[in-house]
Amino acid sequence: MKGSTYGVGMSQHDFMAQDECLVVNYNDEVIGADNKYNTHKFISGQPKGIVHRAFSVMLFDSQGQMLLQQRAASKVTFPRVWTNTCCSHPLHGQTPDEVDPPRDATNAEPSGIFHAARRKLRHELGIEPSQLVGATFKYMGRVHYWAADTRTHGPSAPWGEHEIDYLVLIRLAPGQFTFTANPDEVMDTAWVSSSELAEWMASPRDLWSPWFRVIARERLFGWWSDLDQALARPAEVPILRFDPPPEFRKGDGSHSERAATELGDLMQLEAGHRWDSAERRALTLACEREARRYDLTCRSRSKAAAAANKQGGYGKVATHKSSTLRQLVRVDEVFSAVWLKFGSGALASNLSLPAADAGAAPGSTADLLFCDRILGQVSRSFAAVIRQLPREMVLDILLFYLVLRALDTIEDDMEAFKADETRKCAHLKAFADDYLGNEAWSLDGVGEGAERELLQKFGAVSRLFNRLPAGSREVIRDVTRRMGAGMAEQVGVDLGQGTADMDTYNRYCHAVAGLVGEGLTRSFIARGFETDAIAGQGLCTWPFCAREEAVPRGSNYAIANSMGLFLQKTNILRDYLEDYVDGRAFWPQEVWARFARTSDLGEFARPTAHGGGLYAGAYDEARDPAGFSIIGKGARTSALACLNCLVADALELIPDCLTYLRLLKTKEIFRFSAIPQVGTS
Repeated sequence: MKGSTYGVGMSQHDFMAQDECLVVNYNDEVIGADNKYNTHKFISGQPKGIVHRAFSVMLFDSQGQMLLQQRAASKVTFPRVWTNTCCSHPLHGQTPDEVDPPRDATNAEPSGIFHAARRKLRHELGIEPSQLVGATFKYMGRVHYWAADTRTHGPSAPWGEHEIDYLVLIRLAPGQFTFTANPDEVMDTAWVSSSELAEWMASPRDLWSPWFRVIARERLFGWWSDLDQALARPAEVPILRFDPPPEFRKGDGSHSERAATELGDLMQLEAGHRWDSAERRALTLACEREARRYDLTCRSRSKAAAAANKQGGYGKVATHKSSTLRQLVRVDEVFSAVWLKFGSGALASNLSLPAADAGAAPGSTADLLFCDRILGQVSRSFAAVIRQLPREMVLDILLFYLVLRALDTIEDDMEAFKADETRKCAHLKAFADDYLGNEAWSLDGVGEGAERELLQKFGAVSRLFNRLPAGSREVIRDVTRRMGAGMAEQVGVDLGQGTADMDTYNRYCHAVAGLVGEGLTRSFIARGFETDAIAGQGLCTWPFCAREEAVPRGSNYAIANSMGLFLQKTNILRDYLEDYVDGRAFWPQEVWARFARTSDLGEFARPTAHGGGLYAGAYDEARDPAGFSIIGKGARTSALACLNCLVADALELIPDCLTYLRLLKTKEIFRFSAIPQVGTS
C-alpha cells in the first residue's frame, strides 16, 4: 500500500486485521510480520503480546513547543490517553519500504522509520509531506517496553503493547503550519512547552500512555532543555529497556515475579558487555528465550501441578486434558481400555521373580524388583506390554528398555551439562562399552524423578544384564553403542529452531528409535519367536539401511526402522512445546518455515497461530474469558497446517508398520509392537 492512500476508507478493525507489524526479537532484528490484532493480544500463551517495532514522534515547532495528541476513543489499545505527537508502527509491505536493518553505530538515519512517520502524520493529523519539507528529522535511540492496557480493560486486559520503539524528534522550519486531526484517530491536540508538560503530567486529571511516560521521564526533558544540541548528537545505540509499573500489569499472575522485572534485569546484564559484541547478542537472545519459556510454563501453576504434567518428573508444560464426559462419550475407546485392563484381554505379567531358596544369585531378587518398579515409573505406556512378553525374553526386553531409557535421560537433560556439553558427549559414547555391565557404575545429578533414580542405581540393571545370554547382551550393547554415537552427534548442534531439514530429522529418528526397532527385531528372531521376514525391506527406502540385495536374506531391517521412526515421529509431534521450551526441538525447519510468519518455531505455540477462537476447544474460555472474547480476531491456523504436513509425513510409514505387524507370529510380540503404535497415534 502506498503511503499517500493509506487509511482511505478503513476502520479500526481494518487496520488491526490488515496492517502487518514487523515482529522482532529482543535485538531488534526483524524475524517476520503479523497483524496488529495478534501482536497486541495479551492472552494466555502470549501474556506480553508479540514484540514488534514501533516509532514515537515528538514534533516541535520553531519556537520549541511540542505537539501532543489524545488518542481517539475508538482505538483498540490505550484509547483516550494523552501521548506524544504520533506513535505507531512501521509496516511490512508498504511503499516506500518501511523495514530498516538492525541498528549499530555505523547506520545512517532509519529511512524506513521516517517513511512510516510521514505516513502516519498524514493519516492521524492531516500533516502533508509538503509541510515537512525543510523540517529536521532526527532519530535518537530505542526504548523497549511492554504494558497491558489495564486502565481501559481492567486487570484481565486482553490488549497491550510490547514494542521496541524508535524515538524520533522533528523540528519544523519557521513559517505557517496547519493540520487537521483525523477524528477516528485523535480526540484532541495541544501545543505545550517543557514546563507546561511537566506540570500537566504531574497532575492526576488526565491519563498518559505508558510509553510516553517512559520517554518523558528517561530522555525527553533532557533533550528538550537544548534541542539544538539534541538534534546534533549521535543516536544512542544500546536499546533502553523498561518494565511497566504495577498499574500496567495483568492481575492473573502472568506478569508477576520474574516477568515483572524481566527487561530491567536484562538491561543490567547487557551493561556488562560491549553492545556490538557477539557475547551480548547471544546473552540477549538467551534471556528472551528464557522469558518466553517462563510465559509458556509458569502462569498460575503450582509446583504440584507442574510436576504432574509430564511423566518422569519434568513437568515443564501443561498437558492437554479432556473432561470426564468427553472421554466417556467415546464408547469404543472406553470399552477397549476396560477390556484390556480388566477383561479377558487383560495383559498378564510373565515376569517371574526368583525365590531366594531356588538358587538365585545374591541380590538378584532385589535387583529384579527394582527394575520392575522403575519400569512402571519411567514408562506407564510400555510397562504392561513389556511384562506380557514371552517368559523366555521378557527380561531381555525389560533391561533393553531401561538401558535405552537411561541413555535417553542423559541425552535429554539440558541442565546438568549446560556448562560443559563435552561431558554429555563422553557419557553417551562411553555408555555401551564402559558403563553397561559395570556393576559399580552409577551417575548422580542427571535427569529428574524416576529417571534420576534409574541412573543412580544403574548397577542393578548391569547385574541383571550380565546374566543374560551372550546373544542378548550383544544385541543390547550394539544398539546402545550406535544410539549413543548418534545422540552424541547432535550434542552442541543448535536445535532451538528444530532440525535443519527432513534428512536430518529422519536420521535423528533413526538414531533414537529406528535402531530400537532393529534391536528388538534381532532379539525376536534370535530367540526363535519370529522369522527373518520382519527384518526385510518395505515400501520406504532409508539411507541408513543397506540395500536389500546387499545383505544376506535381504535383512536390512527397513520395515523395523519404519516402525521405530513412526513411533518417534508421533512422539516429536506430541512433544513440540516441551522440546521447544527445552531449547532442543526437532520439527524440521525445511517444513515449518513454509507455514510460519516468523523465523521462530515457538510461533506455533501462540493461540493466535493455532486457530484460537475459530473453533470449539481451541482456546480455554474458562481460564481466560477476557482473552476468549477477542482471540479469534486476526487468528490464523498456520500451526495446524504445519502439523498436518508433519502428520502426513508420519502416516507415510503406516504401510510398513502394518506389514511388520502382519508378519508377526507371536501374539505377545504382536501386542508389544501394536499397542504403543496405536497409543501414540
